[in-house]
Amino acid sequence: MSFSLDLTKPLGRLGLAINTVLLGAVFYGVSVGAYHYMSHTLPEAGAHAKEAAVKAALVEKSVAKAKAAAKGKAFDEKAAVAAAEAAAAPELKKQAEEIHHHAVEGWAPFAVFLLILSAIFFAGFLSVYVQRRANDGGLKGLWIFTNHLGAWAFASYVAFYPFLAAHGLRNAYAPAFIGGLVLLLPVFFAGEGHHDHDHDHGDGHDHGHTH
Repeated sequence: MSFSLDLTKPLGRLGLAINTVLLGAVFYGVSVGAYHYMSHTLPEAGAHAKEAAVKAALVEKSVAKAKAAAKGKAFDEKAAVAAAEAAAAPELKKQAEEIHHHAVEGWAPFAVFLLILSAIFFAGFLSVYVQRRANDGGLKGLWIFTNHLGAWAFASYVAFYPFLAAHGLRNAYAPAFIGGLVLLLPVFFAGEGHHDHDHDHGDGHDHGHTH
């Protein structure tokens, strides 16, 4: 169950399962936080500032027209401002939607970039534990490649889940998640202790040779 990144240390089935769950939880949380920050927090903060500026400009323009129309007569500025805000509401709503849309589009590449980083780090760490499990299980050759491929498919789906959920693509990419788990099955069900057994066998052979 060791969390070591040392590839020479063997890892049992339970250890791989625990590491997979913990890494999945950590990097899923990182992806959710990063995606929400880049697709909501930052865009909305910038959009609100622009909306306020647009609203102020629309109201100021409307009040100036009303004041000019009064031609020196008694002018209730508060009532004029309230009327201007009510009159500007439809136009403000339309512009607010456009502002928000452009703000989200502007930060979208950065949001995806952070998800890519999350996927790479998750898959990288998971590959280390998969390799340690493969070493312990005595898996070699093509099996190792398929196990790592499964780790990267699984990690990528988990890391990109916030993006997929936001765009209604969870089911479309679900085969990557399922396929990743299937490709990981060999390393999960491989025997345990083969690494130690081979090492002991080697020691026994040397000892016999010396004798």
